[in-house]
Amino acid sequence: MGLDIGFYRDGEEVFYLRNHDDFFEALVNGSGGDVYEDYSDFYVTLDTLAVVEGMIEDGFIDCGLSPDEALADIPDAFHGLDARGTEWKELLRYYPAIVAFLAEDISANGPLICGWSA
Repeated sequence: MGLDIGFYRDGEEVFYLRNHDDFFEALVNGSGGDVYEDYSDFYVTLDTLAVVEGMIEDGFIDCGLSPDEALADIPDAFHGLDARGTEWKELLRYYPAIVAFLAEDISANGPLICGWSA
């Protein structure tokens, strides 16, 4: 069983993650509020991403990574990555690019909806 996380706008998937538990926890902590009463979907806003960025910054410090070790783009290899079998230090390097991608989309189009299942 895994944790599937999708980011949606108007019913269309914008981005997808699988088994990125710590990233998801930061999203939940910064949630922009529930989309529907009695459902688990929540809004992802720029404020949500600020919480995620804080988690990333703390992780970089804890792992001894410098900001220039962050990936600037999301490489194709990321999508086949098994997050549960990858070291936290390696996962962290991807997250700034993901946050930048989501932030650009939110800035242009408004909040995303995060739908998930475990």
